[in-house]
Amino acid sequence: MRDNAGNPVPAKMQRIHDTLRRELAEGVYRIGEVLPSVDDLRKRFGVGEYAVRKALRRLRDEGFVTLRRHVGTVVADTTGQRWMGRIAFIAVRMSGSYFAQALEVRFAERFEAAGYLTSTLYLDYPGDEEKDLTRLTRHLANGMSFAICLCGERRVSDLLDRAGIPHIVLTFSDADFPAARAVVRANFRRCYDDLIRAMRARGARTLLEIDLERTIDRSFKNQLFEAGIQARRIMCRCDGGSLRHSGDAKSRGHGVVAEFFADAHNRAHPPDVILFDDDYLAFGGIVAILEAGLRIPADIGVASFSNRGNEPVLGVSLARVENNPVACADAVADYVLAQLAGRKAPPPRAELRFIPGESL
Repeated sequence: MRDNAGNPVPAKMQRIHDTLRRELAEGVYRIGEVLPSVDDLRKRFGVGEYAVRKALRRLRDEGFVTLRRHVGTVVADTTGQRWMGRIAFIAVRMSGSYFAQALEVRFAERFEAAGYLTSTLYLDYPGDEEKDLTRLTRHLANGMSFAICLCGERRVSDLLDRAGIPHIVLTFSDADFPAARAVVRANFRRCYDDLIRAMRARGARTLLEIDLERTIDRSFKNQLFEAGIQARRIMCRCDGGSLRHSGDAKSRGHGVVAEFFADAHNRAHPPDVILFDDDYLAFGGIVAILEAGLRIPADIGVASFSNRGNEPVLGVSLARVENNPVACADAVADYVLAQLAGRKAPPPRAELRFIPGESL
């Protein structure tokens, strides 16, 4: 990493700089607020005073803070000095999600290139909802030009409405968000039609879904019923919370499938197809399928939801339901920038597609 002058940036200073810049963008510190002292930051990051002062000077040079003698490091009003406005990305129940992280990165690229400062806040419903809403209120304290909510909760949308912040909601649910400028719902119907067509071509009559959090889409249930396919679902949870990290998902995917096939009846009469909610779940689950002595695709078909495009898994070419986060982010960014510029634009769409593979 190099600074604006082309000089190499020490890793310790870079870590301090990046952390504080992210916290400033997220509204952890308000405009005019004094940051913790150099000594406090030195202890927090476990570094020397020199690295802290260099990081603070770089933030000053970028216009995020001002250094005032006898006062300290003060948060600057970046919206007036450098940025056209601020855009918040609020992800609910998506902590650790690859899809959310990919959206976050792409939004930062698109909006900052257009002159808008971006910030991200992850809220972990269900949990201490009042605490999360307090965090959201603080996050918005510096003012926002627009907000984007992923898997939005109605309470978050209502809070944004009361704060006078225009917003858009990206959701997989049928929930109503009357205060949102637009609600983007994933279009599953055509994708599921293609998936069911592939299942019927293989003569599938039974489906087992290994799920992280969401239920099988209601319309998909109807499509399965109309196709004469029976569906069963297993929810994956660990220590009272949803699985969101790759290692946990692989382990739990292996565990639930191994437990399922430990039953002699299930092993003798396996489902025709297993649909995994995540490709890391699929990775662990495929290991357990093979350990149970079943062959893919001869004995059992496998499909997976995927945001990453990971097709080969243990030598198996996965059939997958793919949601492209970059394409989704670009469609949303185009709409939001049009709204901010006062231009009319059609609401964005989130399209999924079914990609056949050797496993189905």
